[in-house]
Amino acid sequence: MSETVSIYRGDAVTFDLEVTLGGSAVNLNDYLAFWTVKGKLTDPDSKAFIRKNSDSLPDPSSGVGGITVTDAAAGKMSVTLYHKDTRSLLSGTYHYGVNIVEKGSNDALVYTLMEGNLVVELDVGIRVTGDPTA
Repeated sequence: MSETVSIYRGDAVTFDLEVTLGGSAVNLNDYLAFWTVKGKLTDPDSKAFIRKNSDSLPDPSSGVGGITVTDAAAGKMSVTLYHKDTRSLLSGTYHYGVNIVEKGSNDALVYTLMEGNLVVELDVGIRVTGDPTA
């Protein structure tokens, strides 16, 4: 599944996802979820602009966490991007992916469930004195 997500640089945004595997909802009690944003698909994870996961509580001050499982049995989760995550992105198109890793599997069972484009736009407030994105 491929979708485009559009945001303004520096904005916080939350979007809901429902993940399936083979047409069935993924029980997220059995998996850790990851949402990654890269400039190029070939970039290693260490070069990712944004990395979110479901194994840490969301923390806006550090950017850690960011994925909240809202209905584990139905494969539903929300991804939150904080100001800190998006403030340094340049205007343009990035690539994102949603992956899950089975808990306790030593990363043996990894599934890519969704990929798409993250489109970042600049907003008018970028040039305002005292703007937190400056």
